[in-house]
Amino acid sequence: MLEWTDKDYWMFIILYGRNASTYKMGLGKSLIDLGRINSDKKIHLDELGEDLLNMYQKRLANGLPQMGQLGKKTVVASKLDELKVGIITKEKAITEITKNAKVMVLDKFHNLDQQKIPRPFFTLSDDGRYLKLNDSLFNVFADNQNKELVPELDSRWSLLEFGYSNAKKAESLEVDEDLEYVRNKEQRTNLTLLRPILEGYHQNTCFYCGEELFDPIHVDHVIPYTAIKHNEIWNLVLSHEFCNEDKLDNIPPKQFVKKLIERNEFVLKSDLPLKQELKKVLGSTPEERTQKVEKQYDFAKRKIVRMWREGDKFDPSKDEKWKNMVKFLHDKKL
Repeated sequence: MLEWTDKDYWMFIILYGRNASTYKMGLGKSLIDLGRINSDKKIHLDELGEDLLNMYQKRLANGLPQMGQLGKKTVVASKLDELKVGIITKEKAITEITKNAKVMVLDKFHNLDQQKIPRPFFTLSDDGRYLKLNDSLFNVFADNQNKELVPELDSRWSLLEFGYSNAKKAESLEVDEDLEYVRNKEQRTNLTLLRPILEGYHQNTCFYCGEELFDPIHVDHVIPYTAIKHNEIWNLVLSHEFCNEDKLDNIPPKQFVKKLIERNEFVLKSDLPLKQELKKVLGSTPEERTQKVEKQYDFAKRKIVRMWREGDKFDPSKDEKWKNMVKFLHDKKL
């Protein structure tokens, strides 16, 4: 089992944690900035609330959303709107932001895959008035070490904003003569029943990151279900829970479509019944099958403009930080 450092845990939280909003980025930045100036290793919550208010006031100047739910704003953004038009005072805004931070981010900051990391970076005082900064935080950021983690946090924040701004409800797909699957609008079903069928074609590795599979194993649609509305097995792969839940219904980079096509051609070299099913659905020649899959991928990109993380630049199988996160989650299961 690998030994994880405090720096590893910080990167796991910032780069690969679940983010329904940008709150973890804001809190992470406050921990770094306020931790450097507070010699008593404490951050009073009012101080944190004011720092978040000032930070988001500057951040919101870019006009980009700070949460992924369509039509919703973070509490910080809402309070800044009210402050701007004079509905509330700055002090009241700080109080509301602080109260919300307790629920929305302080309790969740250290969660990875629904589990707490073993060495949290802060703990809330018994009276709930301040954060006690732990040695694990100073192990990472003391004496200006690990400076690269600060721009990494800013980049992750920008990436989240970009993803939220490109979020788009999956539209009800119309009939497309080249996409007969869409016409059927097949109901989404429990795909775990297909896992045994797929296992023989994955060499016990995750389709996305290439690391060894471990339970819970997910059956995932490479081209998002929300776009093409079918459960045809040619578009289904096995993945880690973490990889699948990070991808969600985002459009994967093009290299995974190429990999999917190669996987299907590998299946077609077998003598299993699945071979005939793929031919019936995708076509009898490699060229026909490739064209069919690529056409559905292009169709999905027009319907869902949000790409998975950095789009075609992103490849978890070549991202050592990503693979380390997967290994960390594996270790937690042992």
